[in-house]
Amino acid sequence: MRADYKSILGALAAVLVSTSMAAAAEVKLISVGGVKVALDNIVADYTKASGNTVNYTVGSPLAVSQKLAAGEVFDVVVQAAPAMDDYAKLGGLKADTRIKVARGGIGMAVSPEAVPPDIATPAAFKKVLMDAKSIAMTDTAMPNGSGGLTQAIFESSGVMDAIKPKIKVVGLDPGQQQIAKGEIEIGFFNISEIRPFVKFGGPVPAPLQQYTNYDAAVTAKTTEPDAAAALVKMIASAPAQVRWTAAGLEPMR
Repeated sequence: MRADYKSILGALAAVLVSTSMAAAAEVKLISVGGVKVALDNIVADYTKASGNTVNYTVGSPLAVSQKLAAGEVFDVVVQAAPAMDDYAKLGGLKADTRIKVARGGIGMAVSPEAVPPDIATPAAFKKVLMDAKSIAMTDTAMPNGSGGLTQAIFESSGVMDAIKPKIKVVGLDPGQQQIAKGEIEIGFFNISEIRPFVKFGGPVPAPLQQYTNYDAAVTAKTTEPDAAAALVKMIASAPAQVRWTAAGLEPMR
């Protein structure tokens, strides 16, 4: 494993060679929580390989959009593609630096002691929804959050009306804490945000799955354009794919 880590760092260092950075810089990065696990590791790799530091801010999709719209200065942003479109319309991006980096689907969480029910096929998934006593999901009003995708999945499965009385709209962590305690039977969240204190029960089956697509870009307000460009390049690099995959996301390279 240590050898693999060294090879990752070597490859990531090579990614930076084409970007000239005369002195160490501080890069201000902001992202949504759905990509945090992957970016924590990519940022650590970048820091080690480049000698730069990263000031990393994480927030909900709404909080990130609000910070950007309010004019807060960041060098790099990673968020859902629709939110990135909105920020681009405000003139917030260096358009030629924007790149697709990963996509994430919805998965099931159960209590740590539970045996996850089979949801490998649409028929099995539908049966689990019908049999469950309670089902957690996040708020559909959160733009670019998991709630809207989960609702679309339930509707496309044809059981939304039947399960509606059992649905509990909860916050990401509070909902999973209730699942861990046995207060809610199952829940559906971004796979990359299913916490270690619950058990991952598997992804929504492919015919019903819904994805959030994440992009990265250098902002128009960057004060460290070279270092920011190098970080975006690393986030989207082939060596970084292992970080995205390990975090439950699918790299888009």
